[in-house]
Amino acid sequence: MQPLLAALVAAGAASYPFLEARWYRLNRLTLPTERDVGRLSVLHISDTHLTAERARLIRFLRSLPGRLDRLGFDPPDIVVSTGDLIEDDSGIEPITEALNAIDARYGRFYVFGSHDYYQARFQRTSYTKYFTGRKSAPPARHANTDLLEAKLQAAGWVSLSNRTEVVSTPEGDIRVAGVDDPYLQRDTDSHIARSPGERFAIGLTHTPDSISRWMLAGFDLVLAGHTHAGQVRVPGFGALVTNSELPAALAGGLHRIGAGWLHVSPGLGTSKFAPIRFNCRPEVTLLQIEGQLQIEGQLQIEDRGA
Repeated sequence: MQPLLAALVAAGAASYPFLEARWYRLNRLTLPTERDVGRLSVLHISDTHLTAERARLIRFLRSLPGRLDRLGFDPPDIVVSTGDLIEDDSGIEPITEALNAIDARYGRFYVFGSHDYYQARFQRTSYTKYFTGRKSAPPARHANTDLLEAKLQAAGWVSLSNRTEVVSTPEGDIRVAGVDDPYLQRDTDSHIARSPGERFAIGLTHTPDSISRWMLAGFDLVLAGHTHAGQVRVPGFGALVTNSELPAALAGGLHRIGAGWLHVSPGLGTSKFAPIRFNCRPEVTLLQIEGQLQIEGQLQIEDRGA
């Protein structure tokens, strides 16, 4: 009996990282700020890496409007995506259908990551890059980026690829700026600035490495993805690797940087060649900004997911 029990335990331990990678959740974080900005909700979606075969993830994405409604955020003020929406072209139809069904009071904005420009293919570094930290050359096969953008923009999503939008709200203007993928060196930063009197300033970037330039420009909140928060996080130690130049402690979750905040999404997906997570659940994050409040314990899990 003991050998059988040991075999069952070993099988469960071996299968858990594959199960956690499909244990999606909607998480809510509260961000206090000393500035008088009132209340503002931002839904952050990143790194879905969607393909047509990922039926469970597609169902979760389609369920988001209902989940938000149950939390009393239907719709959020702003919805953003920070890239790597697809893993290959088969993901274009399901990701745009799901994202286009999510409403926002003041706008929906996106920037792209490398997987939105190049379809994933197996390389020798597909696994080892997560442990060596080395960047690999992008695959040669281009994604149908034009179709992806056309389907998003037809439903009102706004590209922030090296550009800025200023959104008017009853409480004041909100600046939302973004850069094209820094990982592919497609980004420019001449537009990263803010004007006096704006209610709030939000920055979008796929990779979080250039956080300093946003904070020096006075942005209140910078949203990024790319790292998957490590995918594998050892209790008491953290992420083994992050594919980022930031310290590993900053490459996932919510962090105070000077007078502003950085949120690096754990993302929802994984590479199809490394479909595992450990101690790093996939999530969509609802960020609730509350001006002039001192709130302790910022993490509040409201929806434990599918």
